[in-house]
Parts: sequence; C-alpha cells; structure tokens
Amino acid sequence: MHTPKELYSLFQKNDIEGKLSRSLGKKITILEASIQNLKSTKRSSIYQLQVQNLEESFPIIFKIYHSTKYKNEVEINVYGRAYPFLKEFLPEIYLIAKHGSDTWVFMEFVRQIRGQLTFTPKHFDNIIPTLAKLHAHTFEDRFKNEKDTFKSWFPLYNSAKMKEDREKFTTNTMSFLDQAKKDKQLKDLIKPHYKALKTIYSKGPDFFPELMKSGSAITHGDLHMQNICSKDVSRNEPWKIQFIDWESAKYSPVWFDMIVLVEILLAFRKDWQGNAEEIRTHAVEVYTNEMKKHGIVFNTNPMDLYKMAYLQRTLEKGLHTQFRRYFENRGGELLPYHLEKIATWGSELGIYK
Repeated sequence: MHTPKELYSLFQKNDIEGKLSRSLGKKITILEASIQNLKSTKRSSIYQLQVQNLEESFPIIFKIYHSTKYKNEVEINVYGRAYPFLKEFLPEIYLIAKHGSDTWVFMEFVRQIRGQLTFTPKHFDNIIPTLAKLHAHTFEDRFKNEKDTFKSWFPLYNSAKMKEDREKFTTNTMSFLDQAKKDKQLKDLIKPHYKALKTIYSKGPDFFPELMKSGSAITHGDLHMQNICSKDVSRNEPWKIQFIDWESAKYSPVWFDMIVLVEILLAFRKDWQGNAEEIRTHAVEVYTNEMKKHGIVFNTNPMDLYKMAYLQRTLEKGLHTQFRRYFENRGGELLPYHLEKIATWGSELGIYK
C-alpha cells in the first residue's frame, strides 16, 4: 500500500493530472491531502481522492490492480474493452493506465446504497429494473454480436474450463461432506442429508438443463449491497443504478444474479424470513415483467428457474464455501439454510431423493 505522498509523487511523474484533464475536458489538479486508502488486498488497492477545477472540487476513485491474474483481468477489461458496451451500468471510467505490472483505473465516485438508507424488501423494486436491463442488453444473441469485444478474456459458464472448475468444487464438497459427517458439531445436521447429497453430486456438476435453456447474459456474479451504487436514493424517483466490482462477471444463466441479490440476503436477514415467500415471489414477478418489457419471455415457470438457480449455485459453490468457512473457524452460518432449501426445493424439483 502506498502512502498519499508516494502516490501523489507517482501521479506527478506520470502526468496523471494532465491525462485526467484531457479525459474530463477541463483542467484539474489532484489535492494531495485528500488521498485516502479505502481498502487494500493482495489483489487490489482502492483509494479516494479529491480533484479540483476552477468551478468545483469532487471525489474520484483510484483503483490499483496489482497483477493481471484471472479475476483482475476480467474486471480491468470490463472497465476498459467492454466499457462502450456496458457504460450505462458502470461508473464513468476516466482513465486506465499501466504502471509496471500494475493497472491503474480512475473512475467516477459513486455511493453504495448500503449506508444511504435502511434497506427493506420494497427497495428491490428500485434495483431489479436495472438488473433486468443489463441482462436484456446482453441476452444471448446481443452478447454474441459483441464477440470481438469479449472473446479470449470473458468467462463463459458453459465453457469446458468453467465446467471443469465446477467439477473440482463438487468433488471437494463431497470430501467436506465426509469430513462433516464425522465432526462432533456438524454430524447431526448433516446426517439427514448425507445420502441424498451424495446421490445428487454423483449426477453433477450441472443439475438443471432448463436453467441453461432459459437464456444467458452477462451476469455480475456478486450483487451484494456493497456492489450496488446510486448517487442519491433519498428522492421518491427511480434510482440510477451503477454496479461496481465486476471480478465475478461471466456469461451465464440470468437467474444467478437474482439469487445473490434476493435469496442470499434473505438467508442472512432473519427478520425477513417470516415473509420470505412473499418477498421472493414479488421479486421474481418484478424481474419477469421487466424482462418481458425488453421482449424476453421465459418458457419455464420463473419461480422454478429461480429455485433451480439457487440450488445449482448452492450445490456447485455455496455448500463448499460454507464448509470451508466452518473448517477454517470463520463461520459457516448459512449451512443450515442451504441444506434446508436443498431438501425442500430439491424435493419439489425432483433431485432430492
């Protein structure tokens, strides 16, 4: 992680003020004292800084990607190569520059929804239309028509590489199941599900052909509240949504985004669970109607597709994540929720026997 002084010196050496001025169409200066680190990991570092012109000063985000490894490459290319195609759904990208093995991205500062208000289920109505618009904009042939933009770097869910990854996860999950069966704290939780899960996993890693047939598009892949932004959600008007942190983006069945947005939040929000059926039913109706406005109609029952997406995602990765967290002493609090939904929805959809 760089100090503000070190960063400011690097900005001066690389003429960042001049490059940003040309991009913004007005001469700006960077205020050295405003540079602050928001987050740093091995993968990337995120800073907020203030720039000033003759009329005003305003914040921008500066993100350093520390390598070009797989997930970094996806996000860098979303902000670079795919920006003209996806800019309606992204913060404005001011400048992308290379610095040694690092990639620097300067982008519009957008406010996370989390922190602006107390999020309630009714607020899904303000987010789902933009999500549906993203999916419709990149649905099937609309994505394939942009193949020159995305070829060679964008992950495809139905590719041999991603199927191989799913097979590895399911194999590891079966090993975790065996380990959990012997664990003092988990064995009673796992025992009623063990045989059924072993049978299900032997038929994997893709459990619902209907899901693939329902249609694919660009999915964000990590639609938690901290990755959904809007400048101002206090007014009684439609929210202008921007999505950030695209490292998990892929071309995949559209319903996966709805699962992360709605069902994973339901799993964590115990205060919502008494009304869970009403919440998810309404969210699925809103999404289905929004997609219909864009000319996309699902032949399979949308609620079934929602449940299939949840089960597919949980079986291919969700259980694995919860087991790993538990065995690393980092929690695993969603494990009972996942198991209950696999049993009930799996029985309903014919895979839990």
